[in-house]
Amino acid sequence: MATFIARSAANGALRVVYPFLPAIARGLGVSPAALSSLIALRNLGGLATPVVARLAERRGRRWMMLVAMTAVTLGCILTASSNVWLVAGVGIVLVGFAKPAFDIPMQAWFGDRVPYSERGRIFGITELTWSVGLVAVVPVSGFLIERTSWRAPFILVSFGAAIGTVAVAKGIGSDRPHEHVERSLELTPPRVRILATALLFSIAAEIPFIVYGQWLEGSFALSVAGIGTFTIAIVVAELLGEGLVTAYADRWGLRRMFLGGLLVSGLAYLAFSLTGAALGLATIVVVIWIASFEVTIVAAIPFATEMATEARERLLSLFAVMIATGRAVGALIAQPLFTTGGIGLVGVVSAVCVGIAALLLLGVEEHATPDAAIHP
Repeated sequence: MATFIARSAANGALRVVYPFLPAIARGLGVSPAALSSLIALRNLGGLATPVVARLAERRGRRWMMLVAMTAVTLGCILTASSNVWLVAGVGIVLVGFAKPAFDIPMQAWFGDRVPYSERGRIFGITELTWSVGLVAVVPVSGFLIERTSWRAPFILVSFGAAIGTVAVAKGIGSDRPHEHVERSLELTPPRVRILATALLFSIAAEIPFIVYGQWLEGSFALSVAGIGTFTIAIVVAELLGEGLVTAYADRWGLRRMFLGGLLVSGLAYLAFSLTGAALGLATIVVVIWIASFEVTIVAAIPFATEMATEARERLLSLFAVMIATGRAVGALIAQPLFTTGGIGLVGVVSAVCVGIAALLLLGVEEHATPDAAIHP
C-alpha cells in the first residue's frame, strides 16, 4: 500500500503536464514546442537510472524510494512557486528524474519477493497507479486551472507526493545491505532485443501523448475543462489495459500479452487518420490505443525482471534508460510530425515503431522459471 500511494502521486506529477500542455505553456509565456522540448529533457531522467541501481545496491531500495519521492515533492513546489520559466522548468525536469529513481528500486523489490508465476498480477496492481494518479489529478486540475491558474495542479500534486513520502517511510522497513556486493550484467542478444523493444514502443507512445492536447483543442474545440473531462476516457482505457494484465497475464503468459499489446496498439495508431472531426470515433481510438499501450508496458516490466535475476536493478535501469530515451525522442519529433501531417502522420510513425518492436520481441523467448527464488 505504501508504494501504491507514493507511486500514484509520482505518476500524477509526471502526467499532469500532458493534457494541459497548451495551458501551461501559455501560463509560462512560451510556445507548446518549447514546453515539449522541456518534456524531452525531463524524459531523459531515465538515463540516470544506472546510477540509481548502484545506489540502491549500496544504500537499500527503501532509501532510494524515499529520496525519489522527496525530489518529486520539491519539484512540484518549485514549479508552482516560480514566475520564471527556467526555474519552473527545473522543477518539471526534477520530477522526470525522480520518477524512474522510484520505479527501479520498487520493481526490483517486488521482483525479489514475488514468484514469476504471480508477477503479472502483482505488477498489474502496481501499474494501476498510472490510472489512479491520472484520475486523482487531471479532472480536478482542469477545473482548477480555469478558475485559478496553471499552477494549481502542481500545488495539488505536491501534497500527494509528500503523503507518499511519509507512506514509504512508515510502510517499508529498512533494507540497507550489511555489505555491498558488486553485480555484473552481461548484455546477451535477448536482453539487447528487449531493450530495443522498450525504446521503440516508448517512441511510439510519446509522440501522440505530446500532441493529443493540441489535437483535441484544434480538431474538436475542447476547452481546458473539456480536456480534463476527456481524461475519464483515458482512465477507463488504462484501467482496462492494466486489468487485463492483472487478470490474465499469469495465465496467458507475459510474452504473449506483451506481443498482443504491441500489435493492437499498432492498429490503433493507424486508426488515428480515420477519426476526422468525429469526437466519438476519436474517443474509441484513444481508448484502444491507451489500453493496448498499458497492456504492452505492464506486461513488459515483469517480463524483463526475470531476464537478469543476478542483477535485476541493472537490467531494469537499462530498460528505464531505453524508455527515457524513447520518450525524449518522441517528445522532440512529435511537434514537427504533427505540424507537417497532423494526427495521421503521428499515427503512421508510431505504428511503424511498434511493428519493428513486435518483430524484435519474436526473437525473445519466455525463458523465466515459474519458481523464481523469493527473497524475504
